[in-house]
This record gives sequence, structure tokens and C-alpha cells, in this order.
Amino acid sequence: MTDSERNNQEEDHMEALESSAGGTVRDSGFWKEFWYQVRLVWYLLRDPEVPLYVKVIPLIALIYVLIPTDLIPDVFPVMGQLDDLTALLVGGKVFIEMAPNHVVQKYLDELHRRTSMGSVDDGTDGVAPVEIEDAIVIEGDFEAIEDEQEDRAD
Repeated sequence: MTDSERNNQEEDHMEALESSAGGTVRDSGFWKEFWYQVRLVWYLLRDPEVPLYVKVIPLIALIYVLIPTDLIPDVFPVMGQLDDLTALLVGGKVFIEMAPNHVVQKYLDELHRRTSMGSVDDGTDGVAPVEIEDAIVIEGDFEAIEDEQEDRAD
């Protein structure tokens, strides 16, 4: 699978995540994406097909967060915490990119299935499946326009 196909598939998946169980569209937001990535990293860490040397990457990011010596010390408000959050995000993204594509795709499909089934993001299946793929959503603005022919006749 090429990188562009994988990116398109991830974009499609994120669009599906934006749909809630009721069929309304919400902004997925940074924290929802972060939680999704954390769950994907967790699944990949537990998978035996992911090589051990790749599993070290998130561990290194976590060690960076826990060690008091940082690039930007935590005593500086906001900036100190942002570098820790950035280390976790970059570590997670690099780990996902270096994991075998077929394993990543397997868990992406699993997470997508759980989300599209209307489940709460706790890993349990929902009671009634919601067919997000079959929904047609048309968005747009409208403006009422008077019939110009009637104006010309007067």
C-alpha cells in the first residue's frame, strides 16, 4: 500500500470518526485524535508481529516525558508541557509509521468498525449498528431569490 493510499484511508477513517452514533457530524478535535492514536499505539505495542526495536520508540518518548531534564524545562508554564506532549505525539506517529503496514491496517479497521458500530470508544460493541457509509450528507447555504420574470413583467 502506498503512502498516498494510506493517507487517503486514514482521512476517510477520520471523516467516519467525525460522525456520531446519531448521524450528526461533529468536529473530531485534537483530544479525540490524540485518544485515537493512544489506542492504536496500545494495540500495536501488544501485537507480536511488531518488531521489538520498533516498540522501543514510544518507550523512549515516555522516558523523555518522565525524566526531569527536558529540552524546555517544565517550570516554564505551557511551553514546558507542550514539549512533553509533542514528544509523545511524535513518538506515537513515528511508531505507527514504522510498524508493519498490514498490522496497522488491521487495527485501523478494528477501530473503525468499533466506531461505526455506534460503540462508545471503550472497545465494546454497540447494540445497534449505524450505517455511516450509506448516509448521504448534503451541506450548503441557501438564499431565497425572487422570480426575476415577475419583476420584468411589471
